[in-house]
Formats: sequence, structure tokens, C-alpha cells
Amino acid sequence: MKDELDKRQSEVIAAMRFPLMVLLLFAHVLPMTSVPIEMNLSEMNIYHFFSEGISHNLSRIRNPLFFFFSGFFFFRKQERWSRSFYHLQLKKRVMSLLFPYFLWNILMIVAIYIKNYILISFFSMPPGEELLNIENSSWYTLFWHTPVNYPMWFLRDLICMSVLAPLFYLFFRYLKVYGLFMLVVLYLSGWENNVPGLSVSAFMFFGAGAYMGIYKKNILRFCLKYRYPAAVIALLALCCATICNGREWHTYIVRIYVLSGIVTAFNLMDRLINKETWKNLFCNLSATVFFIYAAHEIYIINWTKGFFSRTPLADSGGGLLLSYLLIPFITLSVCLGIYFLLNRMLPRTLALLVGGRVKAQIAVNGR
Repeated sequence: MKDELDKRQSEVIAAMRFPLMVLLLFAHVLPMTSVPIEMNLSEMNIYHFFSEGISHNLSRIRNPLFFFFSGFFFFRKQERWSRSFYHLQLKKRVMSLLFPYFLWNILMIVAIYIKNYILISFFSMPPGEELLNIENSSWYTLFWHTPVNYPMWFLRDLICMSVLAPLFYLFFRYLKVYGLFMLVVLYLSGWENNVPGLSVSAFMFFGAGAYMGIYKKNILRFCLKYRYPAAVIALLALCCATICNGREWHTYIVRIYVLSGIVTAFNLMDRLINKETWKNLFCNLSATVFFIYAAHEIYIINWTKGFFSRTPLADSGGGLLLSYLLIPFITLSVCLGIYFLLNRMLPRTLALLVGGRVKAQIAVNGR
């Protein structure tokens, strides 16, 4: 029974990765600043309601869940804490986190220089804002404080959490579930620090995953136990957070949604993958998630947004809503096309780009 639950838990986690990446693409269609929702049925307000509801509210579970997975898998196979276990985990993460982190930031800088060289040399255009930003920023800013490939902030925080793993182990060994309650209270307080790499969200959800891994808890069993109250709270909090979007209480409400939404997401995926079609689709596409995450901001999503902003669709709320729904899937299609092309033509290069996450596919290809 335990083995079956553990296997099901692994299937659910694997299946969740790709839909969460789609949510991330939706989140990155909009600017980071939230727009207050007005209670009327104007075309523009309907656009704001749906786009803000998805990007700045529904999708908020994406990064917490990825932190949660990381904390859980860091400790899942640990029987007893030892220096050798810690060193082994860090050694793995040099290849899977640290190397891709610097590589994708460097690729972003190279892409910016190439783009601006073409525009300046062949079209006599002035240098773009992103090039000026690079030339006027320190290496610390570009590679740590505000990564030039901005989504890399998640990897930055994850690197820090991995280094701090011994503290998580001691924290939960001594405080047990009370330590988890302390993290929840801190998270719900809405407090954030401004130290790069040490976000409260990272501590909360990497820590929650670490707790489940250290004590060998089955996440799915826990989520199923609270599925009904969690679903009700998540739905109510999501509606309230969308209505309060951009207003004073939004931060607190959306964090209640995130906590209950994570439980609900596990339960929904557990039901969805009862159909083999969905399970096979999502589990097979989970290998592409890191590449999409790292590559989409290197002009792919921004050029797609730029294209739609120059069409008649940008002149109305309905057109903006249609553009909003199309942009993530066009970006996704481009990223998947590049991924599968690299996997077919240059599988070792792809493995390098994604921190060794396609070794199985290389073996299958016989390379």
C-alpha cells in the first residue's frame, strides 16, 4: 500500500510540472505590477479580470510548488544526516542548478549584444535599454541581485536553500511540526526581506518540502485528507484575491490562496491522471519544463508580445484578451520546437543547457 501511494505521489508531481510551467508563461505575459479590478462589465475590465486573475492570482502557486518539490526531493532519500549526504546533494546541484544558472544568464547577455549589434550596424538604430542596463550594471547586479535572465532568480534562491539544507534539517529535527507552523505564520504575515536569494517564499515552501522529506510523509495522503476544506478555501481566496487585485489586502489573501491552492492542485492532478492520456502527456512533457523556463525570456515571449501589440488586437479589450490567451501557447510552441530539435540534433548540448536533466533521452537516442 505504501509503495503504491509513493508511486502515485511521484506520478502526480511529475505530471504537475508542465501545467505549472504553462501558468508561469501566463504570468510573464503581464507586467509585474497588478492592476486594480473595477466591478463593471466593460470590455477592458473583463480583460483585466481574466488576465489579472490568471497571471497575478491563479498562477501564484507555480513557484511555491517548485520550491516545495525541491525541498522534498532534497531530503526524500536521506535516512540519517551526514556530511557525505550533504556533500553529495550539493555536488549534484552544482550541475543541475549552479552551472545552468550562470550559463543562461551569460546566454541572455550574448543574445542582447547580438540583437543590438544587428540593430545598430544594419538598421542604424540606437542601442536598446537592455544593452545600456548591462553596460551600466555591476556583475553582482547582473548575476545575482537582479539576474539579467530574470526568471533565474528562482534558481538563485534554490541554490541558497540547498546550501542552507543543514539548517532546515536541524530546525525540523528539533521543532518538528511546530517549525512548519512557524514558517506558515511568517509567510501569512506578508513580511518579505530584500536579501537576494533568501526570499520568505523560498524558506516557506522549500522548508515545507524538506519537512515532508525528512519525516517521509506522503504528500498525496496529506492532501487527500484535507481536499474538501482546502478546495473551498482556495476557491474563495482566489475570488477575493482577484477582486482585491492591486489593493492593500491582496498580499495576505493571495497567500491564503497559495497554501490551500497547493493542496487543491495535488488533488486535482491526482484525479486528472486517472486518464492515461493526461498522465502520459504531462509526464512525458515534464522533461521540457526546465528548458522552457530558462529559454522563454530570451526574446521569445517578449517578441511574441511585441508582435501582438502592433496588431489591431491591441486596440480593444476583446482583442487584448485573445492576445493574452495566444501568447503563452505560441511561446510554448516555439520553446518546445527548439527543445525537440536540440534533443534530436544536439542532445549533449541540450543536456548541458538543462543541467543534465535529459540523460535518459540521450541514452534512448543512443548518443
